[in-house]
Amino acid sequence: MKACIRFTAFLIATGSAFLCAQTSVTAPVSPAQPLPVKRVPAMKASAQSPAGSPSPMQNYNFGGQLRILQDPTALDVGTSAPGLKLSSAEANGKAPKGYQPRTDIPLNPTALEAVRVSEKWSGGENAPAAGADGRVVFAYAGGLPIVVCAPLRVCIIELQPGERITGEPQVGDSVRWNISPAMYGQGEDATWVIVLKPTEPGLDTNLLITTDRRAYYLRLVSKPQDYIARVAFSYPEEENNQKWQRQLLAQQIQARETKRDSQLTPALLTVDKLNFSYKVTGGNEQMRPVRVFDDGAKTYIQMPPEVRNREAPVLMVLGSDGKGEMTNYRVQQQTYIVDRLFERAQLILGAGKKAQKVEISREQQPKG
Repeated sequence: MKACIRFTAFLIATGSAFLCAQTSVTAPVSPAQPLPVKRVPAMKASAQSPAGSPSPMQNYNFGGQLRILQDPTALDVGTSAPGLKLSSAEANGKAPKGYQPRTDIPLNPTALEAVRVSEKWSGGENAPAAGADGRVVFAYAGGLPIVVCAPLRVCIIELQPGERITGEPQVGDSVRWNISPAMYGQGEDATWVIVLKPTEPGLDTNLLITTDRRAYYLRLVSKPQDYIARVAFSYPEEENNQKWQRQLLAQQIQARETKRDSQLTPALLTVDKLNFSYKVTGGNEQMRPVRVFDDGAKTYIQMPPEVRNREAPVLMVLGSDGKGEMTNYRVQQQTYIVDRLFERAQLILGAGKKAQKVEISREQQPKG
């Protein structure tokens, strides 16, 4: 009886028209005088609602009213709409007060196997290595990295130089972990870092960082005093790819040089007449050419193989007055190719009085 009265009071306060059961009538009714019942025709009742609009009763929250009947203290006439008022936790998408999650939800074999695979990865050993400036380096994709922090201490997670964060980092416990971004460096060397500060020890959660190159998944643990100041990553797969790219580039360069040598040798062999009448004086054996010749248009100065690993001397053609003249030449392998003939030239290494010089002179060929 009391519940019905409270329910009727709520309906009146919320503007709803709903009749309580006959037991709510205070005056007794004689069986000989039944209450008159007013019947409304169906067509007349439907005309009270606009065509096509739902009836107010269709949107009525009967479950909320039933919950109020069971717990009259939940009634809030001043602010609630017809139905049950949501708590702040429910409005924010959190579990309501007193919510007890089910722990007996069965998992099929596929789900169990997926859980075992994930646990195997997260429990795998990702051995840290010492890096520069106090960094603790984990191998990316080598297992779950564990970052240990402490209250009143700052821990940072450094990303790869040039890598950019694309979204807000997601942490399992956003209440007791303070997370903020920072950056140092400029241009291509700019490095993003994530700053971690736990509010208390004994915390254990996880962290997701998404960038324009990859996604980082880490475990965060807080201890009273133990902490890791700087965490960075190595990228074995990317480094291996770079090594292969460098090796392929070296092979391509070597192939081009071999092709140039093969093109140069036939060109020299097809010349009908080569002139080897050149005299070499001065200098040491490492600077002295092993062969000097011309084909009537260009002069070739072949140097010893050791020149590849040393500083190459500069070629200077001497004019009739004995002064040096700059001339066009190029070096292929250890051969100087001069685009002209000359009577005298010098190979000069160094400068000033300590400069080493080798003189090359073209001898006159006998007539006939």
